[in-house]
Amino acid sequence: MSIFSGLLNAQRSHFAGKENALASSMWFATAGESVVTKPLNSNANVDVLVIGGGINGLTAMLQLTKLGVDAMLIEAGEFGEGASGRNAGMVNPGQFLGPDEIRAILGVEYGDIFVDELSKGPDLVKEILIEHDINCYADFRPVIRAAHDTKTAQMLHRQVKLWSDLGQPVEILEGNKLFEITGSQRWKTALMDYRGFTIQPLAYVRGLANAVLRKGGQLYQNVRATSLNREGADWIVSTVEGHPIRAKKVIMATNAYTGSLHPAFAQTLVTCGAFGVATCPLDKKLRGLILPSGHSLYDTHKIPLFLRYDPEGRLMIGSLGNLSDDSRRSIEAWGKRVLKRLWPQLPAPQWSHVWQGTIGLTNHHLPRLLSPEDGLIGTIGCNGRGIAANSYFGRMVADITMGRKVARPLPIEKQAPRAFKGPQQDGLDLAMRLYRNTFLLD
Repeated sequence: MSIFSGLLNAQRSHFAGKENALASSMWFATAGESVVTKPLNSNANVDVLVIGGGINGLTAMLQLTKLGVDAMLIEAGEFGEGASGRNAGMVNPGQFLGPDEIRAILGVEYGDIFVDELSKGPDLVKEILIEHDINCYADFRPVIRAAHDTKTAQMLHRQVKLWSDLGQPVEILEGNKLFEITGSQRWKTALMDYRGFTIQPLAYVRGLANAVLRKGGQLYQNVRATSLNREGADWIVSTVEGHPIRAKKVIMATNAYTGSLHPAFAQTLVTCGAFGVATCPLDKKLRGLILPSGHSLYDTHKIPLFLRYDPEGRLMIGSLGNLSDDSRRSIEAWGKRVLKRLWPQLPAPQWSHVWQGTIGLTNHHLPRLLSPEDGLIGTIGCNGRGIAANSYFGRMVADITMGRKVARPLPIEKQAPRAFKGPQQDGLDLAMRLYRNTFLLD
């Protein structure tokens, strides 16, 4: 186990197992070659240091490099080692909340900007893919959010009305039209969001890193920061490798993987496991029965279910919660139950991958923009909708760091409410397991 994994797993629920290696993910199989970077062999002195090599950190670094800033990024493992390379690859706009709920939380000043700017998040990802020629198997078929009961079907109808009033391309699917797309009788109502699409998330992360390198940016992998301290007007970041980095400003892009590096960023979040189980590549006949139109789908359960194909025809089934050390067999059995519940006519599948990651949850279900000290800034907590949001926030934070004027959808907070930890985190973990093993399949 790497030092990075040891640090992360120390922050997990007592009932959680170890987060497995990135290579266990289905995405590792089709992500292409790993990014090659030089080792950090000496002390460094830069204007801006970015800590974290996921989507947030790499889009920040890409913007800094384009602006000609003397900047450096360090990543504790390899790029995409955290949730950026382990998620479901759904590029969704905004958050799970509707525009009315977002405005109620953020107020009109920030709420209107958030609704407008984050609705365009998927378009920003498309622009990045085109500008930097990133091949991450982008599939522009829209994403489906399916209602699991009557109450959530009403909620989807309400959200479609609100988004449509704002001119956003969404619609309700019901009846035969929904069945033709999903192949399942389980869902009676769904929201089709034409803003969303899917990508291969680890390939996207690697594409971002290679784009930075082509522009001459300084990227370093397997460099773990162990402490972050002020020394006069500068920040000093110590590393396991023994090469401290001095920076005038620091962008924190560690999210749920912050550990003990800085309490303002770590104590604000509840960390939550997210996992996937994948079948072996399905033949054409089976793919004609399961999501036959090739769309990705997630549902409205409190602990949602995610379903989609990868570029080689593997079917991914994902949900939230940590996995135990001996969980592969039990999660494969759970995946079998999911398929049997949704497509009862299907034969039992063969499985190829089981993997997990960690996401950050905030108490108000929206991201936070934190700057607890001068020269230190970052966003946290995309609450499971991180691809488009982090692509947006990485660029935004880079611009703010350099004093550029940008539309800001979040207030800058010095200190956010502390999240619960310890026994309450364990309780959340156990509740998630109970929910996904019972109510999720009702």
